[in-house]
Amino acid sequence: MRLILPLVLLGCSTTHGIKPVGKGAVSVEGSFGGPVTMVFDAPIPLPLTTLGATVGATDTTDVHAAIHPTAVAMFGLGAGDVGVSQQFLENEGGRPRVMGDLTFTAAFGDREPDQGDEGGFRGFLQPSVTASWDWGKQRQCAAYTGLTAFMEPAAAFHAIGGLYVGNRFGVGKQRRGHVDLELKWLEFWASSEPIVPEFVTPGNLGAVELQVAYGYRFGGKP
Repeated sequence: MRLILPLVLLGCSTTHGIKPVGKGAVSVEGSFGGPVTMVFDAPIPLPLTTLGATVGATDTTDVHAAIHPTAVAMFGLGAGDVGVSQQFLENEGGRPRVMGDLTFTAAFGDREPDQGDEGGFRGFLQPSVTASWDWGKQRQCAAYTGLTAFMEPAAAFHAIGGLYVGNRFGVGKQRRGHVDLELKWLEFWASSEPIVPEFVTPGNLGAVELQVAYGYRFGGKP
């Protein structure tokens, strides 16, 4: 489980903590997409997936958890995450909503036993801070941007950082559904040329990730 593993796990899903789901509400979510790589001479996002749920503990605090099915299918690894999101400021006029999130992601399994990599268990912490602005009819859409890091607090500590931009579109009856479109750029200060697979990035720097997610909220306020 080398450097590609943190990049893949970080690229599995869109950002948590864009907007609180509300006290007593449950949002079931799925995401698709990942790092953009060259596949048969075409730039294609890796087809990474997550399935999870977010619960509104209060009107400003969410708890979330997810599994990563593609980690099993593509890499033979078990992977999942749990975390909490907290709103610190509400969106008022030009002032954005500000939310912080802390997610713990775990991966386990034999990665490359034929190459002497016995795998085992690896845990990662992912803090992020997101600013978002509501817009549209009934303010059910939200443009957002933020900063994130993916850290492995092990004996040989290392971290991957980056930034992201995206938009959440409210869809469906009473806008209980949402579609997120998100673009991440990780390690944009570092060369990606030594890394396999070949990432498609501006100036061969870092890794660009493209993701889409759909969620539906049950309960809570309309």
